[in-house]
Amino acid sequence: MNEQENSEEFFWKTYETLPDNIKEALFSEENFNIVSEICEKNGITSEETKSQLVKYVGKTLMGLLPIKEFSIILELELNLDSEAARNISWDIDSRIFSHLRISLNKLYSPNIAEKKELVDNTKKEEAIEPVKEGEIKPEEKATEPVNPNDKYKEPLI
Repeated sequence: MNEQENSEEFFWKTYETLPDNIKEALFSEENFNIVSEICEKNGITSEETKSQLVKYVGKTLMGLLPIKEFSIILELELNLDSEAARNISWDIDSRIFSHLRISLNKLYSPNIAEKKELVDNTKKEEAIEPVKEGEIKPEEKATEPVNPNDKYKEPLI
């Protein structure tokens, strides 16, 4: 995780941009209890590990940790086996993130749309090739009408 993302100033600036339901979820006692219950169910007793898990839930709610990466982060950062990480991730997704899905999608979608636009522009630039003199551009080629008696529906040459 980025060091800047761990600063208090960054947290409050980001917090101010969040929808109200996400702000409430970040400090919700109910969500804290859900995370505690999920930890207990999966044999996590260390208070430090629980605290780290709550931190990653918060980063996901703030749009800083994509939900798709949540399970991987739990496995790598909390040293959980992959099955436990997947179970915990699934439980948190279904009990916390799913109730906020519309707001979370709005948080994440601007970044996704931004990346897509960049990719699309790159493709357009690559597709433009200089046309040599006397050459016909593909879009300018005349297409022959399809013969209705042709069982293969191929254009006549």
